[in-house]
Amino acid sequence: MKEWVTSDWHRGHNNICGPEGFVTTRRHFASATEMNEVMTKNHNAVVATDDRTYHLGDMCINMKPQQLHEDLCELNGSFVFDSGNHDNSRTMKYLAAHNFELPCGRMKYEAFHEVGFKIKANKKVYFLTHYPLGLGEGRAIYRNLCGHIHDETAREANVLNVGVDSPELPERPFGTPILLEEAFALVDAKWLAWKEKLDRLIASGQ
Repeated sequence: MKEWVTSDWHRGHNNICGPEGFVTTRRHFASATEMNEVMTKNHNAVVATDDRTYHLGDMCINMKPQQLHEDLCELNGSFVFDSGNHDNSRTMKYLAAHNFELPCGRMKYEAFHEVGFKIKANKKVYFLTHYPLGLGEGRAIYRNLCGHIHDETAREANVLNVGVDSPELPERPFGTPILLEEAFALVDAKWLAWKEKLDRLIASGQ
């Protein structure tokens, strides 16, 4: 089993697409329907049926819970959700009520979180949240994977934007999640580069 992470699908969100779309990465889509189809295809191209995906919020806008559930059933693997500002309790309750067991023995929707969750790995604590956290860059063991900021780079050295629009991730087909361990490595490298630069400045007396 592999673990993946992503955020901010915005399925069903027509205003995010087209020439006037407010996110540059989606202006080439003529409609939300086209965008949804591309994200489904690219998700299934890398995620296997027994894999797990962490989704950090804003799954959809202007979609009925039943329609979202049907979309999710077309996506490989199981999911762990953190709620974004566009994910309402009605949608989450519907998904929980229509949960089902996969052939691998896990539930399709493994967990629902409202304010993020944490994973301990590599002798560090990784907080997975929708909004970027202000953990303090000097705290060497804390990291944050987030969404919400779309095509912006997370300002803090120990925070990485893992959303589908993120400029901080390696180039890949739109909607393709990133391996969780790769996201961990990227945010660790981002923090280390910041720390080395800070240490050089301190050493030079600046």
